[in-house]
Amino acid sequence: MKNKKLISLFILIVVVSSILLYKHRTDAETVKVKVGHSNKFTKDEINAAVSAVKEKFKGYKGCTLTDLWYSEKDSLAITKDYMNNGGGYETVVGDKNVIVLLSNFEVDSSGGDGSWKPNSTQTRYAWTLIRNNEKGKWRVEQAEDNYTDADNIKVRIGQSKKFTKDDIITAFDTVKKEFKKDENNEGCTITELHYSEFQAIDADTIEAYMENKNAIVVFSTIKTAPTVVGGWDANKTMDNFSWTLVRDSKKGKWRVKDTEYALDLNSFFLTNAML
Repeated sequence: MKNKKLISLFILIVVVSSILLYKHRTDAETVKVKVGHSNKFTKDEINAAVSAVKEKFKGYKGCTLTDLWYSEKDSLAITKDYMNNGGGYETVVGDKNVIVLLSNFEVDSSGGDGSWKPNSTQTRYAWTLIRNNEKGKWRVEQAEDNYTDADNIKVRIGQSKKFTKDDIITAFDTVKKEFKKDENNEGCTITELHYSEFQAIDADTIEAYMENKNAIVVFSTIKTAPTVVGGWDANKTMDNFSWTLVRDSKKGKWRVKDTEYALDLNSFFLTNAML
């Protein structure tokens, strides 16, 4: 009788261990990986980046990575933006040491760490990796949503410790509505909206902003009209046009408080984040 109990206990342990092992494999090993043709990186370099993302993803609680791929076209475009306006603005690694992978993943009923919509699928989630040199190891520098919304606007949402994805998307929607209402913007188009927290986190003077859950700064790219309208020059692409929004409470509605053309992102965050 005692032996039967021991055998039953052993079988139970094996079954539970197998389930846990399967889940681990699903999250980290059985993801569908696709590596497109590259003139910039070797397959070994790309596969090393894939491994780095898989390792990083293990920290995404309640999420299951399903697809991971390298597209040279997407990687080059996001890398260019990263080097000009994102974290690459401060790094000295050079674009040869920056690679971007895209992914899809599932979020369970818990909403992951609380920043994701429960029971949702996140698509084209971008991972920007850097290395110190061509022989260095890849490390994830930033991760963000990267997609085109229903209004044909390119949207990028970086990781945030301050806001949920819904908070940020609602702020974007407010910006779009305010932009359309302003007659000075006639003929102009918002082509991109993005939120990135990482520029602000490193600055000591940003602490008050980071603690204020009811103030947010988002950035846009604006294509101006063929002729001069309002205060806009004709036929220009205005990058990093910022929108400061506030709300009365966490459940309140965003409203635009201020707008500004930020020529220098670092200067912008140092001088304008104390809201």
